[in-house]
This record gives sequence, C-alpha cells and structure tokens, in this order.
Amino acid sequence: MNGRMDRRALLQLPAALALQTGYRPLVNAYYFRAHMYTMVPRHVRDDLQWMADNGTQAVSLAVLEQDLFAAVENIQIVCNEAAKRNLKVFATLSRWGGLTAGAPKVPSLFSANNPDTWILNENGTPYSAANVSGVISSVHHPKTYAFFCETLDEMFGLFPFAGMIWDEPKGFRMDYSKQAVAKLGKDAPKAAHMQATADFYGRVSRYIREKHAAKLISMFVQVHSPAQQVEMASRIKDLDYFGCDGRPWDLAEDKKWAGSGETETGKGKVLIGKGERFLELARQSGKKSLFLVENHNLPAAMIPVMDAGLPRVLAMKPDQLIYYYYPRNIGDPDRNMGVIGKHLRSMR
Repeated sequence: MNGRMDRRALLQLPAALALQTGYRPLVNAYYFRAHMYTMVPRHVRDDLQWMADNGTQAVSLAVLEQDLFAAVENIQIVCNEAAKRNLKVFATLSRWGGLTAGAPKVPSLFSANNPDTWILNENGTPYSAANVSGVISSVHHPKTYAFFCETLDEMFGLFPFAGMIWDEPKGFRMDYSKQAVAKLGKDAPKAAHMQATADFYGRVSRYIREKHAAKLISMFVQVHSPAQQVEMASRIKDLDYFGCDGRPWDLAEDKKWAGSGETETGKGKVLIGKGERFLELARQSGKKSLFLVENHNLPAAMIPVMDAGLPRVLAMKPDQLIYYYYPRNIGDPDRNMGVIGKHLRSMR
C-alpha cells in the first residue's frame, strides 16, 4: 500500500465503520508525556491494550523539540507497541516555537535560542505567554518557518507517525516585530495579523502535504476562541480534520462551576452548544470534523457531569474524537477513565 492510499484509508475509516456498526469516529487517545524519562515497557503495553480494548484506533504523543534527541528510544517503544495493536500514532507538536500547545507547559528551545524571532509588543518588549510557555516566535520571521519544516522532516524521518496535530495554534495577535511591520505595515489591523498567522499554518501544512503526502493533518482550536480566529483557522487548506476542544457539557452547567478555581471550567469552553458551529465549519471547508473532550484537570466532583454530557457530545458525531488517557491533575483518575471507557464502548 503506498503512502497516498494509506492516508485515504485512514480518512475513510470512520465512514467505513459507520456503515457496519453505526456511528464510529476515529477515536484518538492523547497519551501525553508517558514516554518522558520514566519508561516502563509493561506499563506502556498495559496502557495501549486498554486503549485498544476500548475501541481506540490511534494514539497521540506530545512531541517537544528536544524529544527528537532526548526521547528517541522512548517514543520508538510506544510506536512499536502501538503497531502490535493496530494503533496509528500521531504527533502533537508541543510548544514548538511557542506557537503550539500540547504538553508540558515549557518554553520552546528554538525560541529561547533565537531571540531575533520573537513577537514584540508595540513598545518593543517581547510578548510573553507568562503562564504557558513564555516568548513566542513570529510567524513572519523566515527562521520560524524553516524551523518547522526542518524539524518536521527530522521527526517524520525518525518515527513512523501517521500524521500530526496542530493543538491550539498560537500567534493570532498583534505583532510589532521588524519582520511583521515590514510585511503588514505598522498600522495593520488585528485582522491582518490574524490572517497572516492562519496563512503561516497553511504554508507549513502545505509543506507537509508536498513532502509527506501520506500524513494526516489535524487542527483544533479552543471552542471559545474569537469567531474571526475560528473562521480563519477553519479555512486553512491542506488540513484533513478541523475542530475544537472543550468540556463535555453545556453553558448552563459550566456557569455552575464559575469561580471554582479550576482553570478549564466556568469560562464558556464547552462543546455542547458551541461545538456544533465547528462541525458546520469543517463541512463547509471540505474537512472532517474533530472534538477533543477535555477530561483533564477535572476534579472528582465533575465526573458525574462529564458522564451525563458525553452522550450528547457523541450524538453530534464528530469524525475524530480525542480523549485524554489518564491525564494530568484529575481527581479519582480510575473513575474518570472508567467513564471515558464506558462511553467509548457504547459506540461499538
């Protein structure tokens, strides 16, 4: 089977399964940082077997820039064990150039070592996402584009990844760096800066499509992102999947948790009531749709709410459904995953 056929087969998988058993998305497990430093192969085998037993078809690893030299064998072990269970493996580009999310919340090596690439504030100081990954490299600097392309080439050469994920792409903001001003003008409106950012992700995605044609490319943004940013992102060409991440409940439920101190809740970041728009935008742009169910950073008290909301999320039928496997900062992890597993099995 050649590369192009392999990509087509992956894209057709949810539709083919739907004909046989009803609704069945591409089920993808976010398996973040399990390969970092502490690597116990039997634990990896147990984890991947749980995923396979519960109907998962793909597993995604958070890949930092430094993982390409500091975690090669670790990632290979996960890829090898995944292959034994017919699980595809995707790379979630993590903190690359400060322009992607993923995990963990650390600065980008590329950005730290290339201060000439930084996004600048109007007063000339570096813009910094202080609570996330610090400085961010500008999409206008030629070194940023070259870094992404070269690092993607290296990554796909090292690992048998079936594709990659743009996780909450950053940079949709004003940029007063020299390169940005030269390209857009010093008085360019915010919309021009945002469109230039979307165009950057489009250029890199086009590079992947041309150099690594077999790879699937997914992108999702936060469900409560500004409408203009969402629409610009949805129109990026060469994406196979487009969608959003959010909590598996509605606004009315979300408001009950406002002020609870939990950073992902009470801000309107919900799939029910907002995710529908993303399904529509994906269809309009000729892409498959995607939801990431945020079961991470979840206190035990919220597990019943997640349990009640998941059937409504599944009823919207996204083409790709991502969940976190034993994610960070959750109360009662086994119960959390028990709920996730129950709903995954319900789609069989």
